[in-house]
Amino acid sequence: MNRRLFGLACTLILTASVSATGCGRYSPCPGAGQRPEGLSTKDLAGTYQSSAGRLALDNDGTFSTVGWPTDLDGATGDTKGRTGSGTWKLAAVNDSGWPVSFTFHKISGYWNSDVNGGYYGDGLYVSGSRENPYLYGYVGDPDSCELDTFTRDS
Repeated sequence: MNRRLFGLACTLILTASVSATGCGRYSPCPGAGQRPEGLSTKDLAGTYQSSAGRLALDNDGTFSTVGWPTDLDGATGDTKGRTGSGTWKLAAVNDSGWPVSFTFHKISGYWNSDVNGGYYGDGLYVSGSRENPYLYGYVGDPDSCELDTFTRDS
């Protein structure tokens, strides 16, 4: 009988400690969702707006931005007026990288591939539906659940 009580006590302590340390069930951040099933590059093409800036994704795989990305160390000029351009792609469903990746060729006040060589890369997650997708990225630590969400202009 003592062994059973000891086993029960250990199980309860272990269950309580797992719950208290955050090793329990994961719940996603509000606004962070799954990639829409069957999403294609054509579905994503369009112009998106967030509190930080504007992003235009073209069908030919090029993009342009105003005011994004915002967190560039060493960038000069006003963040709201910062422009960027380059190429974008939608990753394969099973790819472990960014679902939507951006290769910047130019970012005003920060990067110019013609001068600096190389490229600046960034990415965003995608959610919503095929008809109405939205893009988002975490601001700072993902555990804080602060998102920068780009919604498509109608």
